[in-house]
Amino acid sequence: MTEVEETLRRTFGQAAGQAPRLPGLLPERLERIHRRRRRRARVVLAAAAVLLVAGGTVAVMPGGGETMTAAPASEPHSATPAERVEKVWPEAVRKVPAKWPDGASWQPQTFIDDRTLLVTAPAGLDQPTAVYAYDLDDDSRRKIADLPSPEGKSGFTNGFAVGDGHVVWWSAAKDRIAHLWAVPVGGGTAKLVADQSIKEGDGSGIDSLTVANGKIVFSLYTGGVFAVPLEGGTVEPVEGGTGMHLLAWPWIGTPGRGGEPHGTEFARILNVETGETRTAVTHPGEVIRFCGVTICLGRTSEGQSFFRHRDGSSQKMVPASVSSMTPPTQDRFYVSTYGGRKFEGVGLYDLNTGKSGYLGIREEGSSTSPPFEVSIDLPSEDPTGRLLSYTLGDDLYLIDLAGIR
Repeated sequence: MTEVEETLRRTFGQAAGQAPRLPGLLPERLERIHRRRRRRARVVLAAAAVLLVAGGTVAVMPGGGETMTAAPASEPHSATPAERVEKVWPEAVRKVPAKWPDGASWQPQTFIDDRTLLVTAPAGLDQPTAVYAYDLDDDSRRKIADLPSPEGKSGFTNGFAVGDGHVVWWSAAKDRIAHLWAVPVGGGTAKLVADQSIKEGDGSGIDSLTVANGKIVFSLYTGGVFAVPLEGGTVEPVEGGTGMHLLAWPWIGTPGRGGEPHGTEFARILNVETGETRTAVTHPGEVIRFCGVTICLGRTSEGQSFFRHRDGSSQKMVPASVSSMTPPTQDRFYVSTYGGRKFEGVGLYDLNTGKSGYLGIREEGSSTSPPFEVSIDLPSEDPTGRLLSYTLGDDLYLIDLAGIR
């Protein structure tokens, strides 16, 4: 081990040991367990959340958790895009004020329809107090409902989804109960649909939630897929969902993003409506990092990154390391940092066409001596994988990936 490596090892160990041990049901941990849904991740080195050093990333979560590794120090990041994303895909990129006229910041959650976003306010470190419909055509907003306030400072509200004419979400506090809520998209008073107990030691609660066939369907961080009617009733386990996690309804799978022995995320999946199963193909010497319904990200025995279908077909090599934390959305788009052996920015990449665009995101702070601090904000991704959003200064960028042809 070199002197530099030994210094990094000590620095990482000290940072992990000194990271605050916050109580259960952490808002901070939601950024990780919902990264498929909200990919907004603050990368802060040697402090608590994510360590990004000399081209590599190591996630150190308070209270323990997942470690995510990107490019080693000797390896370049993804290729640098030639143009800004709005020039590459002008039909899909929209820039709006990050704050409303009253000064409140707001957070896009998902699409209600092609012209309307579900948004919450305020955004940032504060818990959202209301949910709105935001009209992209005329920039108007309509309050759908006030959000019941979770009890206690450690409470949170998260997991927003839209379906069957309703907005749904969940909240929790120190009572180890996940409270499931729903309200009509047209507006009204939020209704408590059901409660779900959270196991001792599982501070993350629900790791994914959606609406399907008149029911709220969700999975627990520790495993298990469940459903409850939107109008209320008893929470029931989904057939075949024991120990599984919701990927994209009707697909569930294992292992999930935590709560059980780790391996390739969603290496095995099941369609609960048809009974079809799919297992990711892995060749000797390869490492498959994670899979979506169709596409997996992996590395060859020589260390080269690739995307391919989980059945082993349609493999596409990537010329540099990919720092994406989720499978490609729409089975074609992924977000990754780029640069040589130093972080330069964040780009959006299209596997189908080979096009890419840089998002304008740069590091917010860095240092050349321990603790090698670098801070960036990655874009948020909505539950369906259709919407990317991120803030630059006073502007909020919205990218409708379904609008890219």
